[in-house]
Amino acid sequence: MKKKSLPVIISLFILSAAGFSQEKQFAYYFDKDLNPGSKVNAAFYGRGMYQPNDLFEFRLYNSANNNLLRIENYTDSSLQVNEGASVSFYENSNVESKGSYASGKPDGLWIKWDSTGRVIDSTIYEKGKKMTETSLGYHKNGIMDSLVHINFTSDIYQRKYYDDSARLGSEVNFIGQNGFLKYYDKGNLTSSDSVFSRLEIEAEFPGGNSAWNRYIVTRLQNNADKILKSGEYGTCIVKFIVGKDGKIREAEATTMKGTALAEVAVSIIKMVLSGIRLLNTDEQLMLTGYNR
Repeated sequence: MKKKSLPVIISLFILSAAGFSQEKQFAYYFDKDLNPGSKVNAAFYGRGMYQPNDLFEFRLYNSANNNLLRIENYTDSSLQVNEGASVSFYENSNVESKGSYASGKPDGLWIKWDSTGRVIDSTIYEKGKKMTETSLGYHKNGIMDSLVHINFTSDIYQRKYYDDSARLGSEVNFIGQNGFLKYYDKGNLTSSDSVFSRLEIEAEFPGGNSAWNRYIVTRLQNNADKILKSGEYGTCIVKFIVGKDGKIREAEATTMKGTALAEVAVSIIKMVLSGIRLLNTDEQLMLTGYNR
């Protein structure tokens, strides 16, 4: 199922905390949707304590098995502003993401892993602004199938796709609006095209990001039984291309291939059809999108 981003959600909570006076520890309780709740029916619970550096360390746990899900640092016990280190974990205890905040904004290096421990994203922030981002996808056999690197400062875009034998299938390289596209067959170059323009335009779902999020959540909820029955957990990344006609093409999962979650996620993206529109359709737009 779609996993909520806890740093964002938690930062919106204004909670009452039961203090443990001896250790100055705070207790928090949440329902299954991460809304503040009572201890009796809590699906998740949290514990917090002020540290010697004056930051408030908050730990989130799964009530069913007491597994640690997140370790966050905030400026105080209201959990309003993230500050310092942040780590999230999968249910199998593997690290999901690691990074840090400065004044509530991502800052420095952030790394994300899939549930098996493979790196899927590495991003460098400067006061909340992305400087560079590298995303990786994998075939079912564990071989890397895609690598996308963007340097926002130097306006560099690079994308490579590989087959399940690690042979290069295609690559795109841009500096600004100038770039080239190459295709390979079993690792051997078959064609090259330097006449390939890139637009600094993003596709937009009718109603904006909020409508897009509602669409994804609703579709996932409709398939919840199928996903839960499989017993498979993790982060599924779906790669897709939006054409100038607004239609999605070449949607495929780059992580968790062969799982029920991947099957559902890809079908959800393909169901969009012409639901995505471009802000400017005068020229061809090739957009690689990721749905987590």
